[in-house]
Amino acid sequence: MVVEEVRYDFEDYPKYADDFVRDLTKLMIVSKMNSTARNALSKEYFTKLVSQVEGGETNMVKYGQPMLYVKYRGVEFTDQKVASQFVRTKNVIDVTMESVFGEFVKTFDSLASMSDSRVKWGVGETPDPMFALLDLFVEAVGRLSSLDPSSPNSLASKRFGIRNASMSRKSLHVEFLVNGQLNILELNPAKKKEKAVESLFGSSEEAKAIVALMKQ
Repeated sequence: MVVEEVRYDFEDYPKYADDFVRDLTKLMIVSKMNSTARNALSKEYFTKLVSQVEGGETNMVKYGQPMLYVKYRGVEFTDQKVASQFVRTKNVIDVTMESVFGEFVKTFDSLASMSDSRVKWGVGETPDPMFALLDLFVEAVGRLSSLDPSSPNSLASKRFGIRNASMSRKSLHVEFLVNGQLNILELNPAKKKEKAVESLFGSSEEAKAIVALMKQ
């Protein structure tokens, strides 16, 4: 296992720290998006979403069963390729990346740190409403990461990562970790507003705060 930690220091440019956290969170989500290829509805919706990620295309991988992942800017992601987490302390973000493939650690770092690193999704004339929900999630993570660490809702100084983002028919199950504690949200824009974001697992204060912000 190759593990690398990279520090991104924005003390001299504090406004860029928020942008970096948002873009990194989006990259984490894209790198973990997947769907079974056997369910026609899940496959169709997943393919539609990926087509609205700039630089993204679907990538078929056959493990025990055929799975769809995202090939982003030429990088083929799967569950096993790379895991990443970050800790934000004021305007300093420490990113930990690990993989059994050493080159994937370097590749992920390059995607996160390149000058044009912004993940652009929801592109096209009629963006799928799933991206509006994902934007709310990303914004909530960004806001909570900038709170005072003394707040029980704060993500500051805590290790945050996306473990999985799996498609189930027209719902996206986003699994995220806060200091190793698992939380799972279901995002479904086809449901009524109050039900479009639901917590399936985890009762941490940080997870509750993310849901509350998304529902505002």
